[in-house]
Amino acid sequence: MNRQPFFMVYGLGQRQPTVRHKTRASAALEAERLARVHPGIEFFVLRTVSVSKKTDVITEEMSPWDRADEVLVDDENVPF
Repeated sequence: MNRQPFFMVYGLGQRQPTVRHKTRASAALEAERLARVHPGIEFFVLRTVSVSKKTDVITEEMSPWDRADEVLVDDENVPF
């Protein structure tokens, strides 16, 4: 998967950033705009450097199967 890096602006002590900027210049302009509107708060331009993802369930069909081979289970005796 070809992910493109992006930039975000974070105001120290403020809510987490939510807007993704495609360029550093766009993020820098937004940081400057926010700094003018909120005097005394420092705004940082953040860049993505890595991505992590946990995948805990993957289901793969192994081969076609015949429904006649299906075993019916009494739902009342299922342990969960």
